[in-house]
Amino acid sequence: MSATVAEAAVPPSAPPEIDAVLSGIAIPARPALLTELQMEMSGPDPDFGLIARLVASDVALSAAVLRTVNSPFYALSRKAATMPEAISLIGMRQIGAIVTGFALRRSIGGEGASLTRFWDVTAKRSFALARLARGLRGVDVDAAQIFGLFCDAGIALLMQRFPGYATTLATANHDRDQPFTCVEQAAHQTDHALVGALMARAWALPRPVCDAIRAHHDYTVFQDPRVDAPVQRLIAMGLVAELAIQRFAGLNESREWDKGGDAAAGSLLLADADIEEWVDQLTEGFAAGLA
Repeated sequence: MSATVAEAAVPPSAPPEIDAVLSGIAIPARPALLTELQMEMSGPDPDFGLIARLVASDVALSAAVLRTVNSPFYALSRKAATMPEAISLIGMRQIGAIVTGFALRRSIGGEGASLTRFWDVTAKRSFALARLARGLRGVDVDAAQIFGLFCDAGIALLMQRFPGYATTLATANHDRDQPFTCVEQAAHQTDHALVGALMARAWALPRPVCDAIRAHHDYTVFQDPRVDAPVQRLIAMGLVAELAIQRFAGLNESREWDKGGDAAAGSLLLADADIEEWVDQLTEGFAAGLA
């Protein structure tokens, strides 16, 4: 693609009312620590010691990262007591993904039952995407993990911007025919995929992640040769994760899987039995408290 989906999200000639809506949504700025971390990690010769010192400079963040690294999710043979040890055990890029996730949650903030459930689902999706990326390959595990964290970040921002957004969310979740984002656009002249993609671009996330966030409710991507394969795979894996989350919640169906599941399975070259096996594995992980 000549331009990222996120870059094409808002055309220069967007109507003034759309500009006004977007200008009223407070997209959190990328934290300075994350900016420094990304710059060092993207260099030709990253300094592991500097990366460890950057993360350790924020005491609360450092503690949270070590807690995550030592959690059952990573199943390490020995515990990491320091940040250099954590980096040596799981790798620089995984540390970057963990830091990005904590920075996201800290930047959005917010309270209430709806956001508590939002963060619970976000954690499960990120866990599921990482597991799927390890098993199915075709995308970086850290990119999949970050996509799982950010793909619905726009929902949290729209909750804070529009008092009636919870009603829109419920309507979109139950609509059998319209794309999720069309329901949002009709009610608010914007949608969470657009807002999330703009935030991802502002936070300098990898291009495939930005593109996948923008298009993750547009299932025509699976038949579009202009869409890069990693973007298609991220969106397809996201649908498998969504199905597993819904099953774990005791729901027998997923509207999003009904709309795009067949195309997603085809994109991943998975049969129905393969999908069911993955859903079982992921729900077992949820039940075990891995996410």
